[in-house]
Amino acid sequence: MAEDQRALSGSGYRKNAGGQRGGMRPPTMQLSELVSAIETVSVLGETHGIVVTGVSFDSRDVSPGEVFCAIAGEHFDGHLFIHDAVARGAVAVVVERFVPLPIVQIRVSPGSMRVQMAKLASTFYGNPSTRFPMVGITGTNGKTTTSFMLAAISRAAGHSPFVLGTLSGYRTTPESPVIQRSLHYAIEDGNDIAVMEVSSHALDQHRVDEIIYDIGIFTNLTQDHLDYHHTMDAYFMAKARLFETHRCRIGIVNIDDPWGLRLIRDSQVAMETYSIEDAEDLAMDADGSMFRLDGERIRLGVAGKHNVYNALAAAKAARRLGYSADAIRTGLANFRGVSGRLERIEEGQPFKVIVDFAHTPVALEAVLEAARVITPEGRRVIVVFGCGGDRDRRKRPLMGEVAESLADVTILTSDNPRSEEPVVIIQEILSGMTKSALTVLGESSQVIVKADRREAIELALSMAEPDDVVVIAGKGHETKQTIGQSEVAFSDQEVARSVLRYLRSGQP
Repeated sequence: MAEDQRALSGSGYRKNAGGQRGGMRPPTMQLSELVSAIETVSVLGETHGIVVTGVSFDSRDVSPGEVFCAIAGEHFDGHLFIHDAVARGAVAVVVERFVPLPIVQIRVSPGSMRVQMAKLASTFYGNPSTRFPMVGITGTNGKTTTSFMLAAISRAAGHSPFVLGTLSGYRTTPESPVIQRSLHYAIEDGNDIAVMEVSSHALDQHRVDEIIYDIGIFTNLTQDHLDYHHTMDAYFMAKARLFETHRCRIGIVNIDDPWGLRLIRDSQVAMETYSIEDAEDLAMDADGSMFRLDGERIRLGVAGKHNVYNALAAAKAARRLGYSADAIRTGLANFRGVSGRLERIEEGQPFKVIVDFAHTPVALEAVLEAARVITPEGRRVIVVFGCGGDRDRRKRPLMGEVAESLADVTILTSDNPRSEEPVVIIQEILSGMTKSALTVLGESSQVIVKADRREAIELALSMAEPDDVVVIAGKGHETKQTIGQSEVAFSDQEVARSVLRYLRSGQP
């Protein structure tokens, strides 16, 4: 059973309409004091005597008494929504250009909004990241699982961890006001350590400015997000910002990854390393793995070599935090996985069903290799996956190549197509497969196309035979599917359970 994410990542993340959480009163600060913490070009209006109750960047989420930061983003310009923020009770706005509205306006330099917003949020919430240990985890794959493994170890050591990341309900790393507010309330709730996933977007967009991480972890770097970063080098440089001296005290780096070796070479931060060689006498099976780490016998209850890497990273960080070998051993033994990461779906079926978030070539390779380990000789691995629309197109043929090489049957379908046509995305995945695999795109062939994701899952489960392994990849923990401008309810887990119940008893 997966970790209880509510106990780990729910603290302080969302405010209600009144700006409060759990009956707690929000902090307040004089606007004049808050403004003095940032670099301004000029101020329109009188700041003295105005009391601020929060910092916001989304006009729909503004509560009375808050300062609204008008971000000029790629798709939306916050300056166009200032009137909405004022209508909801904003007492001042931070802008890059003045607007004709009767409200206090603090103008900052063009392009500096997110930098100044991070300063505002950190100042308003009392610089919460300085009040307990902070661990930041970056990399293409493994951030979420590593964070929850470290949290499990932390609890075994008698601490109360707060986890902020993919499963918190927003995005991997949210905007700075959400981070700072979450950390503030986490401390009020009694959490005594924070573990954060830190995305390349967040580092590039200054969302984690004003935070100094006691420990930064680098898991790996593989192709993803090139729709944003364009090149792997630029992607790496964004990740490497976590390990700048003003942002991180010590780095823990995977040296089996070539980008990890480059990070060690280039960074000025003190580094510790980990490698699969650290897992001595490694033995893996369908239920997990066993190995020795610094002489201690570790039993990990989640399968896959990639999870051994995640455990090594978490253990290294735990040691730097001063946790005992017993806490590390107990925490990893207690860890039972994370929602949507190699998650088993059990409805009494005679074959295995796994749901995983794998949406990059390397992540898909890792989950299929893990599936292959638990597949008896002569039985099949059946994979269902697609690729997200409006995202890195270059990884699509690579994922097709991975599926063809490691799965016996591949069913190509939609992921979150967004504004793209699903058939176009599928054709780009197919372009990475050999012609021999595509001779017949029928239900008896190695590669099948079912653009409707529900139908694809139904087909995979209905064709599975005893001891086969079905992998449903790409969406993992997500509960919605984005099609065009709409979001529809869709959970791979719930669809799989419903189909399995129907196949078993004729009742959904």
